[in-house]
Amino acid sequence: MEMLSAIAPFFVAGLMGTVFARFTGINMSMCVLLMFLYMGAKPVECIAAMLMFNVFTYFTVYSQLHVMKIKSFTFFPGVRLAIPILITIALAALNPFIGIVFFVFTFLMEIFAKIYKEMDAKSRPTKGKIGQMVVIAGILVTIGAAIVQFIPENYYYIVGGVTILIYAFVMWRTGDRRKGTAWWDKMLYASTFLTGLSGIDGTDWLTAMRRNPESVLSKCYPIVINGAMIIGLLASYAMYQYFSLGALFATIGSAVGIRLFGLYEHKEKGSFSYLTLGIAVLAALVFMIIQPVPTGFPVVPMADQTGFFDF
Repeated sequence: MEMLSAIAPFFVAGLMGTVFARFTGINMSMCVLLMFLYMGAKPVECIAAMLMFNVFTYFTVYSQLHVMKIKSFTFFPGVRLAIPILITIALAALNPFIGIVFFVFTFLMEIFAKIYKEMDAKSRPTKGKIGQMVVIAGILVTIGAAIVQFIPENYYYIVGGVTILIYAFVMWRTGDRRKGTAWWDKMLYASTFLTGLSGIDGTDWLTAMRRNPESVLSKCYPIVINGAMIIGLLASYAMYQYFSLGALFATIGSAVGIRLFGLYEHKEKGSFSYLTLGIAVLAALVFMIIQPVPTGFPVVPMADQTGFFDF
């Protein structure tokens, strides 16, 4: 019962955040971030949990949008799939965190390889170019995550609220998709820094408001931001030696919400939904008025008391 009472808030946070995002159009990670902070997450706990949540949840999203068969895998087709599974088990025996991240990384790469193959061969970027963009974005995510430790705990909630307001302002100002093409890539890279700082992954909002004509980075943004978040996740673990098992249960709650209710589909023509922006701004303002107290995440006995994930 103690274990269940500890993981229940995380599961509910993932589930309710996903359901609220589904019916309002608010970015999913924004909803979960506010719930984590309301639960009392401290800055380091929050960013580590959010990076984990984003990587795992978008693995669920992309696996649903791009259904794959084992035989069609690029790197480990058919029986070769046993190779990453065995590596995952070996890594998990040494360090559970690394093993879990490797497992998700392997399958995300398979999904993104499929997405890459489906792009127009004449306009898709080279693999080297994608790697370059991932490295740049990964550095920016890591810088953002490194700064988190210097933000006073009692004021970190302001970072989340202000970041939501920034996204809302940008979405409001970018209604004309023929304007802003010169600075759109700079804004996308800036968003990766905000991901490292706040844990918010604005992929669904940003891809819905892509510019016309679309840039190379914009076409590959889901691949770039997820690769960058994996880099940031590993870097944050190296810096803080913190891994919340509760964040995994939040991703399970999110996966349940996605399977039951699906995802909100933003229109890809015209301006962004003013109703969605209004709800997001209201939620951010109300949240900052509440001023949640950073008491720390609920303790998950199996991980936090025994040091099972503290290697």
